Amino acid sequence: MTLSPFAQPRRHRHAVAAFVLLFAGASLVSCTAPAGSVGDSKSPAAIRLNTIGFQPDAPKRATIAGNGRAFTLLRESDGAVVFTGRTGAPVTTAKTDTDETLRIADFSTFTTPGRYRLDVPGIGRSAPFAIAEDVWNTPFSVVARAFYLWRCGTAVHATWQGRDYAHEACHLNDGWLDEVGEGHLKKDGTGGWHDAGDYNKYVVNAGVTVGLMLQAWEQFRGPLTSLGWQLPESGNGTPDLLNEIRWELEWLLKMQLPDGRVFHKLSALDFKYWGAPETDPSDRFFSPWSSTATADFTAMLAAAARVYRPYDAAFADRCLAAARRSWRFLAEHPENVEADLHAFHTGGYGAKDETHRLWASAELWETTSETMYRRDFERRAATAEFRTVGPTWPDVQDLALGTYLQSRHPESRDPVLVARLTENLVATAARIVATADGSANAYARPLGTDRASWSWGANGTVAGQTYLLHLADRLRPDPSYRAAALDALGFLFGRNFNARSYVTGLGANPPEHPHDRRGEPAWPGYLVGGGWPTGRDWVDERANYRVNEIAINWNGALLYALAAFVDVLDVTRAGPPLAPGGADVVAQGGHLVYTVTNRGTAPLRLDRIETHAANGCTARPTASVPALLAPGQSIAVAVNVKPSGAGPWRVTLRLFYNGDTATPRTWTIARPGP
Repeated sequence: MTLSPFAQPRRHRHAVAAFVLLFAGASLVSCTAPAGSVGDSKSPAAIRLNTIGFQPDAPKRATIAGNGRAFTLLRESDGAVVFTGRTGAPVTTAKTDTDETLRIADFSTFTTPGRYRLDVPGIGRSAPFAIAEDVWNTPFSVVARAFYLWRCGTAVHATWQGRDYAHEACHLNDGWLDEVGEGHLKKDGTGGWHDAGDYNKYVVNAGVTVGLMLQAWEQFRGPLTSLGWQLPESGNGTPDLLNEIRWELEWLLKMQLPDGRVFHKLSALDFKYWGAPETDPSDRFFSPWSSTATADFTAMLAAAARVYRPYDAAFADRCLAAARRSWRFLAEHPENVEADLHAFHTGGYGAKDETHRLWASAELWETTSETMYRRDFERRAATAEFRTVGPTWPDVQDLALGTYLQSRHPESRDPVLVARLTENLVATAARIVATADGSANAYARPLGTDRASWSWGANGTVAGQTYLLHLADRLRPDPSYRAAALDALGFLFGRNFNARSYVTGLGANPPEHPHDRRGEPAWPGYLVGGGWPTGRDWVDERANYRVNEIAINWNGALLYALAAFVDVLDVTRAGPPLAPGGADVVAQGGHLVYTVTNRGTAPLRLDRIETHAANGCTARPTASVPALLAPGQSIAVAVNVKPSGAGPWRVTLRLFYNGDTATPRTWTIARPGP
């Protein structure tokens, strides 16, 4: 059917695929702790730390409510004391934060893998946590799998922690065209993800969500390729993260009109229905189009065109053709057009289109390298700056600027603009680091502690800030960026006033009553919005959507934050283990044999190994590469090291895998000197 280009809406006159998630190579990681071990929302536990755990070489800190001066680290298996330390000086937090006096316990120098608890005499004992290189793999997979459980238009079924979660195919009548002026006609709008605790579907909120998920893929695809979670599409030659994103993209393609405009949302008229999605009796309607939804659609589909091309060229062509069509419409109609939503009493997602058009031009240029898109971007970006809160659904400017700075076509960029944006990004990341390290920021929350930093969905913003930190780290590497990104995860998984994880099904004492129409027990892998207007104001109550709802944009940000720390390669050698950070200090050169193991849950392709020797030392790796490793499979890598003199000398080895040439796994062989 053909919709008239500017039809006015008319009010409507009438009111399975199943899997069990398994994780290989994560024996040290337990992603939930008994709720009773860390208190409840009425009496937060006194020892507040990241209850997922830590990678061996990562900073490790806990926040202590009380005056405990000493602490010990206890091995979970037998209670043995493995580390002792002293807490820092008292820290008094602001009234806009949590208004309490706290101390910090720092055990960063302890690096032995295992499961532990922190004990403070007279205060208490923490929830258990892990120290392991792959400590973030399971949380990433559970959060990514949560998008599958959000699928609309199909049956879903999963098992987590011994519980089954399922619903039948839902909303198969999506959707009606009454509200776009076409009468009571139906157009296929099935598919996509439910947006949040409700079952509606919104293009603008899909924008920042899909944008961050595609950025996670483009920046960290090496390890992400080797994680899977048994989707219906698993094994089709496309990595599972991209399989999941495609479910949303296929729905988005249905939201485009023939002339390139994009419907703003597909929604019920109100939020009244509560219950299982398959029994929802609500009629659901396409809303009128908006220029912001059209611009976000353009950006998402343009980015998808380059990401999916290695796996499905025909789908990539569809995405690019759709993006070009919407771009042409936007170019011919430069005015901001808001959707007429007077008939709807559901999520509005209204935002001016300026930053969304900027993002559209950035992604089209990056995918096509065509000059007209670059010129449009550079014109719009002339005075643009990064925001300390990172990308959000109303403002996607940071996604646009990040695509430009990471471009595969650096030679055609404006060098003055590149330099200005790079300096601005680094300065913004430095401010985030300084905020996390602030003397009164006892929970190291990178978003800060002032009143303005506590708002609806602020937990999602905490996760979204990590995009700026990792982008800065890619352009100007600095360990403080990754440390601050880990602080963000630490806050979300238990180092907070409530001493609870804010992600359902993960960490200690996670939310049990999120604002989610699917009901209870809480479906796993979802980040709740978090307390406001202060850090003390979160409650785990289903009715309180202000602090306890879930949403795809917050989960998209969390998925990105976790993706940066996924580790699917285990590197060991005979004899003493590798030291933290991958530094293998040896007394002399010789023939060293390493075992490289795929600890992911999907195949891993080992592409090549490079060595870089310093101070006259030479090194030659020997391995049968390229090689395809199944989960749990290993390959031997021999390195012949010939040092020059007594030292010091160092050999850096880089292991490239899964087609990722930007972020190889790196470790060193070194001798400090005579």
